[in-house]
Amino acid sequence: MDTNLLAMVLQSLLGLSLVLGLFALIIWGVRRFQHHSGNAVERDFKIIQRLHLDNKNSLVEIRHQGRHYLLGLSPGGMVQLHSDQALSAASPSKQVEDHD
Repeated sequence: MDTNLLAMVLQSLLGLSLVLGLFALIIWGVRRFQHHSGNAVERDFKIIQRLHLDNKNSLVEIRHQGRHYLLGLSPGGMVQLHSDQALSAASPSKQVEDHD
């Protein structure tokens, strides 16, 4: 009777490891596919920083093709507040301080 219980436990563990392995393989494949899909322009967008003003409003600095954009986000929509080519990625906080 002990060998039957041991066999059932081993079978359950083997089945669980197989399911978890398949799940990990699917996640790996989806992530790899997402990184290789789309063109280079879509992947060039990067959120530099986000400043939450309150529960509904925030400021977002985005870099795209070497240019920085300051966007205001609210429930009413999105507004471009400033576009500056000279802003360096090393000093993203300077952009937000200039607009206070």
